[in-house]
Amino acid sequence: MSGQVAMDFLSVLLLLACSAANPTTKAVSSKAWLVENSVEYSQIIFNPAKNSFLGLGSNPHVFDVIDVSSGKPTASLRFALPLPGQMLAVEPDGGLVAVAHNSYVSFIVLGATVPYMNTYSVPVVETSGMVVVNRAVCIFPGYGQWTNVVCVSHDGTYERCPYNIYGGALAFLHPNRKWVYSPDTGLSPQSVNKFMVNSTCVGRLWENPNFGDYYYGRHWWFSYDGSRAFLDNGMTLTASDDQKTDMEVHGYFNASTGNNPHIWFSQASNDQYYVAGLKPDTTDITLYTWPYLMPTQTLPFPVPNDPKATNPQPLQVHYADDGRLYTVGKYGQGGDIWGLGYIEFN
Repeated sequence: MSGQVAMDFLSVLLLLACSAANPTTKAVSSKAWLVENSVEYSQIIFNPAKNSFLGLGSNPHVFDVIDVSSGKPTASLRFALPLPGQMLAVEPDGGLVAVAHNSYVSFIVLGATVPYMNTYSVPVVETSGMVVVNRAVCIFPGYGQWTNVVCVSHDGTYERCPYNIYGGALAFLHPNRKWVYSPDTGLSPQSVNKFMVNSTCVGRLWENPNFGDYYYGRHWWFSYDGSRAFLDNGMTLTASDDQKTDMEVHGYFNASTGNNPHIWFSQASNDQYYVAGLKPDTTDITLYTWPYLMPTQTLPFPVPNDPKATNPQPLQVHYADDGRLYTVGKYGQGGDIWGLGYIEFN
């Protein structure tokens, strides 16, 4: 009898393990549309706090808030930019946007009763990385052998941060809004500096412990709890306040290789069991379980039902608090038509 009980108990454990490894979330519907083509956008980013997309126009030079349900810009939130924009970033609370220009930065205050824009001069000609936090923007210059990060308050005052960086460094804000991870792109071998955000600038904490051993990619994403960094070369790193464990190599995605890495990640905030991954040269989205990062489901990338939506190029996936997985892609023979979409789950 005890043997039978043991077998039954083992069966229950196996059933639970299988259930955990094979979640039952299913896509129930999807929709996609092309973004209004009166503006050529050089960059589109997701603003999760406001559940909208933000567009940086290159022709004409405008800033747009794009509605997630229609793909159309909100007319009352369009701002004509004084100069061509180089890069767009938004504060985590969604209320303050920064646009980098050659020697200038524009702040767009979406959180005001009547949104407005101010532009200030800054000692940065070219921007390679930018984070908006604590009502300021920290700009990482894209040139110069050794240079300084410049942090600009929303009132226009700026400060050159003390630590010298190599021009061309990237910048990725951690979910705790206190740390910035900055892979350099102009040095070989590649390294990563970690900075702490203070009231007026960023101060360097330390360098990654594996200097020269790995390539750290050009784009980082973080898990919802902030414990893990996902890199666009398929590698995952720990994110920690302990220098001994911070940026340790945690492994690689099950479906990632050096020749076919992911190009975008997003983790659900309302269901942290799932991580969505997007890879190049495919029109599929892969869902992974957390924290083991095992592929559990493949979904087709939503493509607009429009004759102009040819040659789909999936670019981004974003889980949102409304439960949807939003998508960004490009279409057309020249890949110059932007498109948005979403997948809904039961």
